[in-house]
Order: sequence, then C-alpha cells, then structure tokens
Amino acid sequence: MKTVITAIANPIINNELKKEKNIEVIGNDIQYKDGVIEILEKNIEVNYIILSDILIGEELLINLIRKINEINKNIKIIIILTNENKKEYDNLISIGVKKIFYNNKVEIKEILDIINEENDTDKLIEEINSLKKIILENKNINNIQNKEIIKEENKKNNNKEKSTEKINNKKINKLLILNKFKILNKIKNKFYKYIPNNILKKYNKSENCEVISVLGAAGVGKSIFTVNLANSYIYSKKKILIIDFDVLNNSLHTILGLKKYSKIIREKLKNNNLINNKINIKELTIKITNKIDLISGINLLFDSKYKISSEKIYNIINELKANYEIIIIDNSAECFFDYTKNIIENSNINIFITEANLSEIKKSKNLLNIYINKWNINKNKINILFNKYNKNSIDINILKNIFSEFNI
Repeated sequence: MKTVITAIANPIINNELKKEKNIEVIGNDIQYKDGVIEILEKNIEVNYIILSDILIGEELLINLIRKINEINKNIKIIIILTNENKKEYDNLISIGVKKIFYNNKVEIKEILDIINEENDTDKLIEEINSLKKIILENKNINNIQNKEIIKEENKKNNNKEKSTEKINNKKINKLLILNKFKILNKIKNKFYKYIPNNILKKYNKSENCEVISVLGAAGVGKSIFTVNLANSYIYSKKKILIIDFDVLNNSLHTILGLKKYSKIIREKLKNNNLINNKINIKELTIKITNKIDLISGINLLFDSKYKISSEKIYNIINELKANYEIIIIDNSAECFFDYTKNIIENSNINIFITEANLSEIKKSKNLLNIYINKWNINKNKINILFNKYNKNSIDINILKNIFSEFNI
C-alpha cells in the first residue's frame, strides 16, 4: 500500500487516486504551500507527493521541495509545471524530483503508472531472491559432486600407490569444469529461455550505411559506450559519424574534449546570425579523426528541443547515410521524446545499456515497457548490454531470466 499526498489545486486527481485499492490518499487536495509542510509533519511515512507550481504561497517551489526532503528523505516527488523551462527542469531533477509533467495536462493513468512502478519492485526482489536460491541450491549440488569426484580420484590413486601422492590437478580440474557445465545447463534449460545473440548478424547487408542506436536510462554510461564503440571501428577503414541526440544533456563533446559546436556555428552564434532553416547539416559536423565525425548541436536544426519532428529526423539520417558507413546515435534517456521511437525503428541495431543492480533493472524495465507497449517497438530490435558488470552485480543467470524476452 502506497501513501500519497496531492497538492495541485485540483481535487479531481485526488478523488481518482482514492478509488485505487493499492493507494492510500491522505486527506483532501492541498491548496496552499504552507499546508504541504503541515500535513507532512503529521504524516512522516508518506511515499509520494504530487505538487503543482500554481499553489498559493510565497515560498519558491525549489525551496518547498528542499523542505519536503528535510522532513522525509525517502518521499518521491512528482511535479506539474505550468510552462516548460529547461533550467527549472534541471534544477528540480538535481534535487531529487522523480517526474515532471507540463501544462497541467497530466492524466491520472500516468500518475498511476509511476506509483505502480514502485509496487513492482517487491515482485522483482522476490523474483531475484527466488532465482538466487535456485542457483545456490545448484551450487551446493555442484560442490557435493565435486567433493565426490576428488574423493573417488584419491581412492583410485591410493589403490594404485600406497604413497600419498597429490592427485593430478589437470585431470581433476577437467572433471570439475565438465560437472559445472552440466549444472549450468540444467539451470539454463529450466529457468530461462536463452536467445542466441550475434548482433553483427542483424546488420542490414543491403544498405551501405549501418545505423546503431544506443539507448538506456540516465547515468548508465551510454555516452562513454558510444565513444568506445566508435573507437572500436578505428581500424576498419569505415567512415563513422557519432550523433549526440541527448538534446537535454549533451555530453559527448565534453567526453571527447571538444567544443559543442563547429567553428562555423560558433561564428554564427557570435554574430547572432543563426537562423534554423538556413543551417546546413554539414556545418554542425565536427571532425574528430580522419574517419570519425561528431554532430553535437543537432537541436539547432529544430524549432524546439521539446518538439522535434520525427519526419525531419528520418530525412536527416537518410541524408547523412550517403556520407557515412556507420552512424552511432546516443539517444536521450527521457521517454517523453517521441522522436526516439523513430530513431529506434530506423536503426539496424539498438543497444540498450543498463547495469546489473536492482535500481537500474527497475528503471530499465519501465523504459523498455514504454518502448514495447506504448511505442509498439518489436522486442527483437532491442539488444540488452550490461555495463559495469562486476563481482557485486546480480548473477548473469538471473539477468537472463528477467530479460528473457530480449537479446542479451
């Protein structure tokens, strides 16, 4: 059961949330900013608060959120803003706001989807723990069988020679490895559907240019991976283009130690001579090496970074295909950009980056759910890649089970 407070000067959403069996709404909708703090001080165990910037009160919204976090560090904050503002968006996200909606056009279903994300966490934890138990049981079986193998080998050696010579390590290791593979195959066949995956075979051989799209939630290393992927082709003699399509958080130029815009664009900006419909795509191109180019300021081709025409994107990519053999696109982590759907559909390969920990798996599952169920993207077009994998990561067999519908 999730507890929720609404403070959006709109009783309709408050009343709709009260109809949900898995949600407890505390009180009526709050109409003023001071009332938010009063209610929270009485109800510390609140999971979600939905705020609007039209509440009555002199307190700045960002300061109100800081006060809320002081009272309850674990509370999830959803904001509804009147107008789009990039600076305000960045500031709110930086202090821990979970989700931001605009223009008061948010629907109750969208709010429920966010709250229900958290309800799915317990199920995911339960699934992971269950799979861990299965793997642990099989490891125990493996250990017992390994001991029996060693014991049997010792017995054979003792029968042949009275001296206590050491068992041939190579022979035992071979037996142990064979036994381990038997156990792993049992787990694999019983608990997850393994999909053979060779990403390179998915290239469309009929096209001269291959488009690779890099996807994933924020902070998983998409941009670093994009740069490394491009660098891996350095000896292929292919002409490569990297496009930074993360229009809210451009970082590729910083990683590469370059300026965001080409010299031509910088001169136009300096002279206040930047007219969207007169920018040539070639003017945005920055040369990294003889074979690798970068486009970092592609948002200059559009009227607004929040309203980017999918048709225009399609035309731009097709135009660029004539000059490159490989195009690698670093996409935005935000799922409210519909143009990302167009990029996915028109890419030869889509690599979805995530990390093998509970928090990132949860975010990734939610993002993939939007791709598949809202955007109707074919699951076969998505390849999952686990970044920063280490000894503390969730077991690979569990990951294959959780993401069994996708190529891994």
